[in-house]
Amino acid sequence: MGTYRFKLPDIGEGVVEAEITAWHVAPGETVEEDQPLADAMTDKATIELTSPVDGMVRTVACEEGESVAVGADLVVFDIEGGLEEAAAEHAADSAPTATPAAAAPTSGSGTYEFKLPDIGEGVVEAEITAWHVKVGDTVEEDDPLADAMTDKATIELTSPVNGTITAVAGDEGDMVAVGATLVQFAVEAVGNTEPAATSSSPAPAPIAQKTNSDAVQRSTKIDPPSRPSGVTRPLASPAVRKRARDAGLDLSAAKATGAEGQITHADLDLLTTVLEPVEGETRIKVIGLRRVIAQRMQESKRHVAHFTYVDEVDVTEMEEFRKRANIKFAEDPSRSKLTVLPFIIRALAATLKDWPQFNALYQDGSDGLNPGGGNYISQFSDLNLGIATQTEIGLVVPVLRRAQTLSIWEMSNEIARLANGARDNQLSPADFQGATTTLTSLGPLGGIVTTPVVNRPQVAIFGPNKIRPKLELRNGEVVERKVMNFSVSCDHRVIDGFDAASMIQDLKRRLEDPLEMFLS
Repeated sequence: MGTYRFKLPDIGEGVVEAEITAWHVAPGETVEEDQPLADAMTDKATIELTSPVDGMVRTVACEEGESVAVGADLVVFDIEGGLEEAAAEHAADSAPTATPAAAAPTSGSGTYEFKLPDIGEGVVEAEITAWHVKVGDTVEEDDPLADAMTDKATIELTSPVNGTITAVAGDEGDMVAVGATLVQFAVEAVGNTEPAATSSSPAPAPIAQKTNSDAVQRSTKIDPPSRPSGVTRPLASPAVRKRARDAGLDLSAAKATGAEGQITHADLDLLTTVLEPVEGETRIKVIGLRRVIAQRMQESKRHVAHFTYVDEVDVTEMEEFRKRANIKFAEDPSRSKLTVLPFIIRALAATLKDWPQFNALYQDGSDGLNPGGGNYISQFSDLNLGIATQTEIGLVVPVLRRAQTLSIWEMSNEIARLANGARDNQLSPADFQGATTTLTSLGPLGGIVTTPVVNRPQVAIFGPNKIRPKLELRNGEVVERKVMNFSVSCDHRVIDGFDAASMIQDLKRRLEDPLEMFLS
């Protein structure tokens, strides 16, 4: 008699848990393979989960209406034969046939499983953006293992023990659930997993192993099919399924042309042709910060009704004032050299006191974060300004807090701290949270006009452009002035074009006369 643990499978991209809406079995019942066990509902679909083995139900994970995390035990079975026997049978039917990576030879007497820790409130999974170890490496306690990125921060995960790496959880760019095994070690001392009873008993179910070539191969552990049986399973013959497994192809990505809606060998040929790079093509996997940026920008363009208003601002007086200030305090080590950005922010803070609808968040309910469906606007008295900063790994947005309370010099020092910390990855998660609106500027590289994308759920983003010389006719004489186009992109669902134009006129008045920004 053996034990089989059926874990909730990965049932869709981005799905980390599912609600059990109905149980079709109870503890003590005997079931056969493919017999319905439960109905599970996610944000995307309701699916039927079926039994991967013959056996008797020992325990079920929860009551109806409760949620279960992907990868957590859903049903525990008592099965005939041993665990090894069930694993072999299940692997032959549904597991990929890739040869498992050989575990590194060790003389360790125990196995230690390092699980992804709880790395922030509300965080249920993290993306592995970089591995610093591979199978076979010997590590010491506190050696770096991997970099993991959540929506809030990127952190370095270090080894909790001395030992040899026998398995890692996936490839760079893969998501790992909090509490799931990240790295498996062979250790000299007793590990934190139950040892095998005899030499014929199976080792703890290995996670996917990362080889020296960084290719991740599946092991023959007992995993449920990645796509559970039922209405969502693509129709295909066993030969087609085996060919797809061997090639690492997702059957659900193929367009079925069979007479009864099944996927044929010809459909796999077409899928393979589409997936293969053409000559001269280089493919770069979208992972880490770039993936997050892509996802958020797509969501913003999908949900926000964007419009951009641009006006020209004469900044000649402001630039002369800035240069005089830098000359006057050049010898003062406590005062950094002023750029144009603190003056722009000073003027913006003064302006938004009269235009609070731009310093706001629109909770439209579509992100699922607000009970009751959302659909309200939050306006703020404090200007917590996100400042878009380009780094080697992509665009990040640290937050300048309570900008309206800072002097020009305090603002300059804090902007420098945030920019340098972002580029050196030295900021804390708190430095990126709580923005009420955003300013984005390319500085001297800036073009004549930009149309920045609103950082949802914010309702506006401000974009000063490059300062450039311009000849103007004044009092019958041609004079050179310094001008800058100033852009603001808004969410038209909550801000009208007339308000955007009126607000920019107020901002323009303050930028063109520095006295206005300091007397406001």
